[in-house]
Amino acid sequence: MVSVFMFPGQSSKHPEMLERIIAVSPALTAPIVEQASSLLGRDLRAWYSPDNPSSFATNRDVQVGVFLVNHLHLVVLQDTVDDAPISLGLSLGEYNHLVHIGALSFEEGLRLVDARGAAYDAGPEGVMAAVFPIGRGALEEVLERARAHGFIDVANLNSPSQHVVAGERAAVDAALALLEDEHFVQGRIIEHRIPMHTARFAPVAARLRPALERAAWRTPARPYFPNVRGELLERPSAAEIVALLSEHVHRPVLWRQSIELVTARWPDALFVEVGPRTVLFDLLQRSWCKSARFATDRAAGVCALPETFFKRAARHAS
Repeated sequence: MVSVFMFPGQSSKHPEMLERIIAVSPALTAPIVEQASSLLGRDLRAWYSPDNPSSFATNRDVQVGVFLVNHLHLVVLQDTVDDAPISLGLSLGEYNHLVHIGALSFEEGLRLVDARGAAYDAGPEGVMAAVFPIGRGALEEVLERARAHGFIDVANLNSPSQHVVAGERAAVDAALALLEDEHFVQGRIIEHRIPMHTARFAPVAARLRPALERAAWRTPARPYFPNVRGELLERPSAAEIVALLSEHVHRPVLWRQSIELVTARWPDALFVEVGPRTVLFDLLQRSWCKSARFATDRAAGVCALPETFFKRAARHAS
C-alpha cells in the first residue's frame, strides 16, 4: 500500500479551521503559527479566529490561511505516521505539495503564497462555479453558448463529472442556467471575486513571476505533480518549477488526470486529504476511484486512518 497525501485548495476554507487543528496538538502547531505571524508581520491566530468576520476578506487572506492550516495538518500527521512517498495538491494546495516534496521550505512557501494572494487580489474580476454532474464534452457545448454573454472557460477538471468554470459573472450565470435547464446539473458559485486558472488571469502570472524567480528553490526529494501537466516530474529544475507555477495561474487544473496517473502507477494507493474539510475526499467517488481514501480533518465526520497506517506510533510504543 502506497500512501498519497493530497493538499486542498481555497474551497476548503472554514472559519474554525485554524483553531480546530491547533486544538489537536497545541505543542506542535502553536509555535508554527507564531513563526508564520512573525514572518508576515501580523497575528494570524487572531486574524483567523472564528470571531473575526473579516478572516477571508481578501483572496490573500484565504490563500495564506488555507496554506498555513494545510501545513499544520501535515505536521501533526507526520508526527504520528510514516511520511508519504507521493503527494499532490489542488490549485493553492500545490504549494503545500512543493513544501512536502522538499522543493520549498515552509517559510519560502508562506512568502510566495502571500505574494500570490496579493497578485490575485489585483487581478481582473470574475466568479467561479463548481458544476456537477456533467462530462467535459457536454459542458464545453454549454460554455460555447454562454460565451455570448462574456468570457467563460473551464478552470478545473476535477473528476469525470465535476468541473469548475470561471469567467465574467453574466457568462457564468448564463452557463449555470443552461446547465440546470438542459442537463439537470447542480451549479454553485465558489468564488465571487476572481476567475482563477483562466486566460483572463495571464496578467496576474506576469505580476507573480518575479516573486517565484526570487524564491530559494531546492531539488525535490519526491516526484512533482504540477496541476497544469497532470503528470509526474522527477527532479525538475528551479526554472521548470517557476515556469509551471506561472502557467498554473492562468491554465486549468488537471486534477482528474493527476489522480488517474497515480492510480495507474500505484494501484494500491491510499489517498489521505491533508487539510481542513473533505473537499478532495468527496471528489474521489467510488464510481470513479476505487482506492481507499481518508482525511485528517476528523471533525468533519470522516473515518479515522486505518490502524496499519500508524507505523511510526507502533515503533515508538515497542
